[in-house]
Amino acid sequence: MKASIRLSILFFLLGVIFPALFSAHVLGANQYSSQDRLGQCGDFSHKNFQLIGHVQGSGFTSPFLKQWVVIEGVVTLSLQGRDQYRGFWLRQSGRTKTPESFSQGIFVYHGSKPVKVGQVIRLFAQVAEYKGLTEVKKVSAIKICSEGNKLRKAEPLFLPVSALIDLEAKEGMRVSLSQALVVSDLYGAGYGLGNYGQLAVSSKLHIQPTELNTAAQLRLGESINRTPKARDFLLIDDGSSKAFPYPTPFGFSADNPIRVSDRIRGITGILHAYNEHYVVIPEKLSAISIESSFPRTNTPKVSKDSNLIIASMNLGNYFNGTVEGREGVQKEKHFPTLRGARSHSGFLLQTEKIVSALAAMDADIIALMEVENNGYGEHSAIKYLTQALNKKFSHEHQYRYVKPAQSELTNGKLGHDVISVGFLYRPKKVLLQGVARVLDSRTISKTLFDDKRNRPSLIQQFSFKNKTFIVAVNHFKSKGRPCDEVEVDDLQGNCNKIRYRAALALIDFVKKESLPTLILGDLNSYSQEEPLLALYDAGFINLKYHYDSALPNFSYSFQGLLGNLDHALVNSKFLPFIKSVDSWHINSIEDVLLDYNKEDNGHQYPSIDTYGQPDMYRSSDHDPVVLGLQFPDASH
Repeated sequence: MKASIRLSILFFLLGVIFPALFSAHVLGANQYSSQDRLGQCGDFSHKNFQLIGHVQGSGFTSPFLKQWVVIEGVVTLSLQGRDQYRGFWLRQSGRTKTPESFSQGIFVYHGSKPVKVGQVIRLFAQVAEYKGLTEVKKVSAIKICSEGNKLRKAEPLFLPVSALIDLEAKEGMRVSLSQALVVSDLYGAGYGLGNYGQLAVSSKLHIQPTELNTAAQLRLGESINRTPKARDFLLIDDGSSKAFPYPTPFGFSADNPIRVSDRIRGITGILHAYNEHYVVIPEKLSAISIESSFPRTNTPKVSKDSNLIIASMNLGNYFNGTVEGREGVQKEKHFPTLRGARSHSGFLLQTEKIVSALAAMDADIIALMEVENNGYGEHSAIKYLTQALNKKFSHEHQYRYVKPAQSELTNGKLGHDVISVGFLYRPKKVLLQGVARVLDSRTISKTLFDDKRNRPSLIQQFSFKNKTFIVAVNHFKSKGRPCDEVEVDDLQGNCNKIRYRAALALIDFVKKESLPTLILGDLNSYSQEEPLLALYDAGFINLKYHYDSALPNFSYSFQGLLGNLDHALVNSKFLPFIKSVDSWHINSIEDVLLDYNKEDNGHQYPSIDTYGQPDMYRSSDHDPVVLGLQFPDASH
């Protein structure tokens, strides 16, 4: 008896309740016939009909979220392919109007029924939000009302906007960017020109907030930069979702590079949204023109009055792939290394690019950062680079590298990190005065210099025309990872206190000398952050702003913001010798496609990249700093 009751209940569930639950799940889309769901074209009184403007609403999220609606509009752009957006855009049709704060365009996520620009489409679908975009999806009924309709004139869009809601009010609509804009970033929302065919545009180049203002000023609302980047930033997309498009769109090539600061015109397309960014998808890529704002130069700007040149360059992880053999001799080629090139052929191209840059600078003293910390022996990275560079010069102009005393080293290396700083110099031009000194926790208070975080600084005395001076090369802790600080400074980045104390240690170390002093290197701090402020307070002068206060002033580009991480500072005794200062923009504004990582030399991810050439451009991600100096003759 009990068994028969259980069977009866089971059949009841299978036959009655489960179908009811299933029908309830699809009720929103299928409770009507196709005709009932859609109604007649042009019937705005249909019970499910909503104007596109009302679906968009006045805010960032639709007031009809998850509801099923009938909408009708003109197709303004169709990108329904698998490698495209798998959908199309509609503009509200008819004479009906909604407030200007309501966008009259919307994206329809639907690729199964092909549509064409100019068709009036009526459809029944569900309203959704997808990564910042209001759209309709799950189209359950659709029909073409008419064809060959003329599109309305594109809405004018000018940057910067007064508020982000101004962009939201045009989401999904045709827009025209008639003003001359600049390419402000080549990496965009993390996708990039080479990865997904995107670049970023703005009305002007934007500067890192702490390049021009202190954190204290910014917290008080005081800023030289009055327009936040967010209100002056659009991504321009090639209309494809395909990864690693080839050829790279917008006419990019090794001979026709697109660089941050280039002027861009002729953009008309759909304003889309994705991941907190607004994206313009051009109707015709061929209509876009891109021109250089300031052309590349083959050499840095150096005063003709200079009789000595000093340069500084972050090499972007120069690892020559040697590992210790059984007897501790570094002699084996091993790729990929911890950093840098992924293959030996990639390393050879990296070497050619760096050597091209260093040779063009033609400096007499070169401060280096991010050299593999594998000692100073025959198979070391600094030795390899020196030999490669010397092939470019006659005997009179060749270089040597500075090697600290063995007592200053740790197991023959400069500190514990995998990268280190270094010096190259021309012994026929300048003389070393004494051995190089190392700034680490052994020579300064451990509370100031944390060896676990900082790379040791290298300080060397040089003489030229009987004048002795000090050059210190530094590479402070990066902002990339936290340093277990109690309070993380959101304006100055991770590890700010570590860098600040390293600056104090450097000041204490070099102030003991009364000689002219030059501080060089990647300090990983922008010009108004605490480590630099400490150096200013100690009497050091930022040469970039002393000789050139014009904006933008930068050596590094990050997420559409320019700033100086690579600095040259002098005390008052060194200042009279300075004749020129140049951040040579061969790296920061160039696209990463031009670096030494290519498809055929061990690129870390599957890409199509054949652009890197054995030239100076994108030899690193930091711009070198080049100083022209004039020292008087000893008789003067």
